[in-house]
This record gives sequence, C-alpha cells and structure tokens, in this order.
Amino acid sequence: MSIKQDIVSNIKRGDLYAFKEFFDDYYIMLCVFAARYLKDDEQCKDVAQETLTGYWERREDFDDIYKVKGYLYTVTRNHCLNILRHEKVSLNYRKMYEEELESERVFEEQVIEQETYLLVRNAVDKLPPQMRKIIRYSLDGMSNPQIAKEMGIGEGSVKSLKQTAYRKLRAQLKGHFYLLLFI
Repeated sequence: MSIKQDIVSNIKRGDLYAFKEFFDDYYIMLCVFAARYLKDDEQCKDVAQETLTGYWERREDFDDIYKVKGYLYTVTRNHCLNILRHEKVSLNYRKMYEEELESERVFEEQVIEQETYLLVRNAVDKLPPQMRKIIRYSLDGMSNPQIAKEMGIGEGSVKSLKQTAYRKLRAQLKGHFYLLLFI
C-alpha cells in the first residue's frame, strides 16, 4: 500500500492529522487550479477550502487516492463554473469562456499540470538543502553565474551540484517522466 493510499485510509478513519497533511498538500494546488477559472484570489481560496471540507465530510465514501483526486478536481472545477455562471458578465463573453473551460481536454491538461507540479515539488523538497536551493533558483530563471553570486560559491560548484540534483530528480521521477511531456 502506498503512502498516499495510507493517508486516504487514515482520513477515512477520521485521522485529523492525516487530513491536515493532505489538506496542506492539496490546498495550494486547488487554489492554483481554481485560479485558471476565477480571477479573485479569495474566491479561489474559498473554493479550495470548501472542496477539501467536502472531501472530509464524505471521507467514508473514498477508498482510493485516484477517486479522491478525481473528486477534488471535479468539484473544484464545477464550483468555479457555478461561480462564473452567476457573475454578471456579458452573455457572449461568458458563453465563449465557459465552452473553453468546460472542454475535457483543457480540464485534463490542467489536472496533469497540477499533479506534475506536486510530484516535482515533492522531489525537489527531498534534495539536500544546497541542491534544493540551486534548483529553486534555476526554476526561478536564474543563471549559473547569478546563482553562484547569490549563494557565494563558484560557478563550477553550481554546475556540478545542479547536474547531481538533476540526476537525483530524474531517478526520483523516472516513473512519472511521461507527465513532464504534457506540461
């Protein structure tokens, strides 16, 4: 049984600590997911919180992490679409926007992107501190000379640590490399 499956089982039994850990992992992801539909950060936070609270209230209905994820993304999407339908936006703009947002292809791409983000974030978090810092700087668009200056180390060290970090990330993400192709 995987760690994610264990957390679902623990939540199903009413373990608040497991739910808090799960909530912390998915709250920001659901906020970002909702932000693709809504422009108001507070609405996005409300939608994410309501979705996760709804999962807690229905926790006994779920035995499988994949069903939980499907529930979270579907409920978030539907809640956002309901909000959009009730906002006072011109009929033509709303119709065009809803058709685009409701397409399954867009929905699937967004789910894959969020799941990939979680996988990569968790893999980066497992790196040693210096490598983690270098990778985060790289992901923020900093060059090796900029990273070296920021960290007070040589460019050769940055390059070497970055190569080692990427090798470790590839090893950690080897079973999920295909997801990176969609993003």
